[in-house]
Amino acid sequence: MDKKGMLFQIVSTLGTRVVVLFGAFVVSVIMARLLGPEGKGIITAILVIPTLVVTIADLGIRQATAFFIGQRTYEQRDIVSSLTFLWLLTSLLSVGIVTVIFLLQYSGQYSWWLLGVCIMTIPVNLGIQYLRGIMQGRGRIGGINRVEIVKTALNFIILMLLVGWLGLGVFGAALTQLLLLLVTLVYSFGLLKGEIGFSIRVVKPIPQMLIRKGFAFALALFVIQLNYRIDIVFLERLTSATEVGLYSVGTNIAELIWQLPTAIGLILFSRSAGSKTTEAAVARTSKLIRLVVPTLVVCGTLFWLMAPVMIDLMYGSAFAGSGTIIRYLLPGIIIMVIFKLLHADLSGRGAPLFSMRVSLLALVVNIVLNLMLIPGYGAIGSAVASSISYGIAGLLFVWLYVRREGIPLRSVLLPTAEDRQEIRAKLGKLRARIAPSG
Repeated sequence: MDKKGMLFQIVSTLGTRVVVLFGAFVVSVIMARLLGPEGKGIITAILVIPTLVVTIADLGIRQATAFFIGQRTYEQRDIVSSLTFLWLLTSLLSVGIVTVIFLLQYSGQYSWWLLGVCIMTIPVNLGIQYLRGIMQGRGRIGGINRVEIVKTALNFIILMLLVGWLGLGVFGAALTQLLLLLVTLVYSFGLLKGEIGFSIRVVKPIPQMLIRKGFAFALALFVIQLNYRIDIVFLERLTSATEVGLYSVGTNIAELIWQLPTAIGLILFSRSAGSKTTEAAVARTSKLIRLVVPTLVVCGTLFWLMAPVMIDLMYGSAFAGSGTIIRYLLPGIIIMVIFKLLHADLSGRGAPLFSMRVSLLALVVNIVLNLMLIPGYGAIGSAVASSISYGIAGLLFVWLYVRREGIPLRSVLLPTAEDRQEIRAKLGKLRARIAPSG
């Protein structure tokens, strides 16, 4: 288990996310230029189904694993043995379901080599998710960060080899995802093998408890993920592959902002799962939001101003429409940061379903607005729909959270005098360290 404090974990995780963000940006630019808007749209549309099914098939078991290990509810070796059995079961079911969906939706449209590669990402992805749950429960944030760095480097190398050098196009992009996940799975397994034993053994009632507790996590996460991805489904049906490609580039760039709070949420979940008191978890979460959101607002404003120029320079004139999409998405994405951090805290404390009402309302709003706006405005209409949906989710959830915890709204949204004093003190220490001696 990592022995470092929370501040060190946040700083190291944020550093990791910066590397990952840069790598994802570079890969996104290269893939877009190699495949073009249509090819980018095809690979995005095909991978949506496996991604959503993995979200369901995960059954929230990753979060439940982290929760039970963090709470020390059962023996760790018994949890891992039962988890291995559940991985085999969920992988078989998921592959079968996606195969049927692809038969009904894409039969005759794309080759089965392409569809087969996308299908095989499912069991590998599930394995990575379950191993991540073990690491998170054990507080192995450093191990998770190392996995992310390796994954980022491999993504670039394999993509350049298969799509850039060998010219395998859309099939090469799909194969990149599969090989990337396979190597990541093996590396993650290697990080944990020396600490815990892996075996396939059902230890009652652990599988039932993992599924029961995990179902709440899975249901909440599925609705949230569906709200993030439902726009791609509507765009694919109501517009062209080119529109999907433009929108996917816009969302990929805009959602980079989410990576930093996602990294913090990873630590927040782990810390909340092991919190001794509710008050400590709420105080920790509120403070993080007060510090993170103002920073993201400033960065988001700069991002909004520079988006069209960045898209033109990095992706080329063919993707010019993506800059406008980013501008419409940004307000909702920044507000949604609050939702993500609050949800991480409540999930870590075993209450993932508290967000369900908000998530369902946001999803309904997103669907209705997509159906209204896409026919007339295409990808831009979808961006407006998503931004409004995210904004509603973030603002409503923070209101429900402060009511649940019995705290004032300002304690979550407005930096306090103590926050400012602490920031000045830390900046002073930082300047003292980097100042030249003498």
